[in-house]
Amino acid sequence: MEDNLDVIIIGAGLAGLTAAKVLKAAGKSVKILEASDRPGGRVRTEKVEGFLLDRGFQVLLTAYPETQRFLDYGALELQKFDPGALILNETGTTKIGDPLRQPRTLISTLASPAGTFADKFRMLGLKLKLTGKSIDEIFTGSETTTLAYLSEAGFSQQMIRQFFKPFMTGIFLEDRLSTSSRMFEFVFKMFSQGDAAVPAKGMGMIPLQLASSLAPDEIVLGQKVVSIDANMVTTSDAQVHSAKSILIATDQLEMPEPFRKVPSSYHSVTNMYFTAATKPYDQPLIALNALPSKLVNNIAVMNRIAPAYSKNGDALISLSLIGDHSKTDSVQLQGQVLREMQAWFPAMQWKHLKTYHIGYALPNDDQVINVPGKDAMRLTEQCFICGDHLLNGSINAAMKSGRLAAEAIVNSQK
Repeated sequence: MEDNLDVIIIGAGLAGLTAAKVLKAAGKSVKILEASDRPGGRVRTEKVEGFLLDRGFQVLLTAYPETQRFLDYGALELQKFDPGALILNETGTTKIGDPLRQPRTLISTLASPAGTFADKFRMLGLKLKLTGKSIDEIFTGSETTTLAYLSEAGFSQQMIRQFFKPFMTGIFLEDRLSTSSRMFEFVFKMFSQGDAAVPAKGMGMIPLQLASSLAPDEIVLGQKVVSIDANMVTTSDAQVHSAKSILIATDQLEMPEPFRKVPSSYHSVTNMYFTAATKPYDQPLIALNALPSKLVNNIAVMNRIAPAYSKNGDALISLSLIGDHSKTDSVQLQGQVLREMQAWFPAMQWKHLKTYHIGYALPNDDQVINVPGKDAMRLTEQCFICGDHLLNGSINAAMKSGRLAAEAIVNSQK
């Protein structure tokens, strides 16, 4: 048992790692106890047969304030998607670009049947409106569903069905667009003002960069904390650790007793990887499946964006299926996915590489905030909490919650 630490952090996801960085900068002694075999939480990358596989398709939005604050983008060697999307629909494929940032896409965007001319100009107006709206204004503004917001903004059902629904479903991981309109405005603003990118060597480089300031004895892997009592934590192998303050930085499902409370809803996703000798498409874009009754929501050819994702140059194709598909037979699921892809890529010979079923991928974001309420991050005198579920489901919110919780702990220990 240790009793000379300032803070024990439970969980080495982005929130916990950011908190550790802030606490160390304030001169506090820290130890992170992480249940898994590596830091990162929901953001991690594995090497499989010469390919880099992110556990769930994720991108870093470079306009995020917290990532700008804590990450060295240059060291991550960020590889960028083009703004816009390749839309897969009943008649084939069409492209929606961002003419403000890529003027060469103006003609193809205006000609795209994914929406009307009026829709394209409404999109421009929305971008300009959100450019002039601060993040604080977004998160304190009125709140409705994303679907209602888009309808009230005058977008046609065609544009909502062909572009907004598959695009935002891939981000929100729910297909009813019940997610808060505040979250839509925030995400759309971030996409408009920065790039969607991945580190050259995988999303897992983000937590590894955050963890690089920790000494080897400051992060202990394979240690699952099962309970907290005052300033003491007990792990699943009956080890007891103590510190002046405890910070819970797990997701909602992994919180230790007596604070564990299963949320009423959260979002799941299945991420499937296939390889092929040639790329299904060559544009550096996310492809969106706009069919009404679909299995695959979005597609990305990862090594088209970041070549190091594929060691031998074969295409690495990431497919996202919204919801929990873990109970479907894996061979059956692969067959269904490949049959669906045949409509647009009939000559492809795809080989299944790996499937990830991610039960807890995002918290429910029907109501979101950007600043926690008073004492929202303090559970008891000694125990604090952080995580994107307290604010909104994003990399930015995970890191912000970690920073704010760390600052609250520093203030409590003065």
